[in-house]
Amino acid sequence: MEEVKLDLSGKNIVIIGGFGGIGFETCKLLIQKGVANLMILHKTWNESASKELRSIDAAGVCQYMEFDLTCGLEKTRQVFAQIMEKFGSIDVLINGAGICDEQDFSIIIAVNFTGTINTTLVAYDLMDKSRGGKGGVVVNISSVAALTPFPVLPVYSATKGGILNFTRALAHLEPKTGITLYSICPGITDTKHWEQVRHFQGRELCFKEKMRGRPFSTQTPMACAANVVKAIEAHKNGVTWMCDLGQLKLVEIKNFWTPPHHRQEHEQQDEQQQNQENEQS
Repeated sequence: MEEVKLDLSGKNIVIIGGFGGIGFETCKLLIQKGVANLMILHKTWNESASKELRSIDAAGVCQYMEFDLTCGLEKTRQVFAQIMEKFGSIDVLINGAGICDEQDFSIIIAVNFTGTINTTLVAYDLMDKSRGGKGGVVVNISSVAALTPFPVLPVYSATKGGILNFTRALAHLEPKTGITLYSICPGITDTKHWEQVRHFQGRELCFKEKMRGRPFSTQTPMACAANVVKAIEAHKNGVTWMCDLGQLKLVEIKNFWTPPHHRQEHEQQDEQQQNQENEQS
């Protein structure tokens, strides 16, 4: 089967966390790809980042709305309704915001897990072909901590692992909804994200100090963003991407349990295959 690539030109894109390190570099690349509209949802305004984006945004496609991922489901619906009024449709949602300071684990869960679920489900309802939408793409930025949990960041690792499985589950509905979903797991990247890690289990702990003396390689936000865009253009439903040390690759996640109805299908297939082999022998 011929692979279908996603042409980003002319697309309406919403990116959450677009003023962050990886998100900001992703925004620059999306503008260069010729998107029709790019809505940045971020908790706070960033004048310097906005100025840099405007300098390359000759077509004026980039817009900003204040958005706090902890605002709840109803407020999220209201924000996305405003975007629909502006754009008419949303082609791609990129959930790129996240925090990793474990001083208050409830905030990590609210932002990384609950907030991302809320934005995904709201966009999902708007895109769903079975509900009158035209389909679309949801890109959830997870972390390599979802693949191999970080001992110093247990709650962060749990939220990112949760989002990965949440995304994989929804991706199974793509034939009905027309919505492509997948996760992208960046490795450790040189952003403020990691510099702000200060607390773990009630005591002061700097992540960089913890890792000092150990092999500790990172990547630039620009290198990571380039691979994020490559993954989006590859347009593969239900997969898990890892972008680490400037490299992009697919990660195979094995299923260790088969649902009962799938077991019956497999048993029927095995029986048919056995019957065919018996007829040939």
